[in-house]
Amino acid sequence: MIVRARFVVTMDGPPIEDGAVVVIDGRIVEVGRFAEVKAKNVGEVTDLGECAVLPGLINAHCHLDYTCLRGLIRPADSFTEWILSINAAKAALKPNDYIASINQGFVEAKRFGTVAVANLTAFPELIPRVDPLIRTTWFAELIDVRGPADVNGMVDQAVDQ
Repeated sequence: MIVRARFVVTMDGPPIEDGAVVVIDGRIVEVGRFAEVKAKNVGEVTDLGECAVLPGLINAHCHLDYTCLRGLIRPADSFTEWILSINAAKAALKPNDYIASINQGFVEAKRFGTVAVANLTAFPELIPRVDPLIRTTWFAELIDVRGPADVNGMVDQAVDQ
């Protein structure tokens, strides 16, 4: 298959105008100007028109737990004030809210071309209940540190739901 676009962006130089990407068995095997690529390759051409094709994006620091809090946290005067407002908003969330929030974050990331994330999660014990749609590396968030009793309470609550 040959995918054609107004621009093809690579990691090796400026965007290629009237570019093409050759895909065989799900792997990119060639990238270049459409005329040159087409002359050397046979296959169905998918012309994407006036758009740019670029490598998949990687979000190296995200908090998908908080997708559901978008628009609810007002700008703060300090980092401390901002964290306190996030922690206050989180207090009303249940384990299923976090799971739904993370899953929604995956849907949005994938829709916008993200192929991998490094996600900081406040409740790593909920990871087995999440359905990652893209490659994910998980990190435990330590800003809202809870004691063992609090963590065990979340696990018990997650199991019950």
